[in-house]
Amino acid sequence: GDGFVGDDITANIRTIRSVPVTLRDGDHPGVLEARGEVYLPVKAFDRLNEELTKRGDRPFANPRNAAAGSLRQKDPAITASRPLRLWCHGIGVAGGRRFERHSEALEYLKASGLPVSGETELLGTLEEVFKYCGHWQEHRHDVDYEIDGVVVKVDQIALQEELGATSKAPRWAIAYKFPPEERTTLLKDIFVHTGRTGVVTPFA
Repeated sequence: GDGFVGDDITANIRTIRSVPVTLRDGDHPGVLEARGEVYLPVKAFDRLNEELTKRGDRPFANPRNAAAGSLRQKDPAITASRPLRLWCHGIGVAGGRRFERHSEALEYLKASGLPVSGETELLGTLEEVFKYCGHWQEHRHDVDYEIDGVVVKVDQIALQEELGATSKAPRWAIAYKFPPEERTTLLKDIFVHTGRTGVVTPFA
């Protein structure tokens, strides 16, 4: 979308295997807005780029672009052919239902059959938070999806509401970003890709 109005990707989301068509039995609100992020596992991204290269198509720059591009396809069959996954990380609206804690909301999503990251932890002190961030900075490649940091959130919903938000971000959550990684690469060749509109783009 453009930041105000999103694209309707419902048909494409329905093709993702980890997204249930119906919620498991339980006490569900009349309206539920589950928030999350669709991603492409790193191994699946590598396989997809190999297939694209073999067909003579331009490979994706990174898994995030591949996931976004897959969701914007006009043909849901193309989206279905790519092994996308979903992590739910919060609830926007739960009509008529009140959660006391963010962790409680995540447990509800998980019990309803929606995928929630197993790496989420409830911590009691800032020292534990620093240790958790340091752990994932060292082990960021131990999971099969790309991460560039850790999001730390206040768990109590009442405190979240008291802290409020700016026009751009909540005051009850902060992202701890890892330092950028640097690698030495060997440039083997430069190719040129011509898009359907005639735009010529070089890539290495």
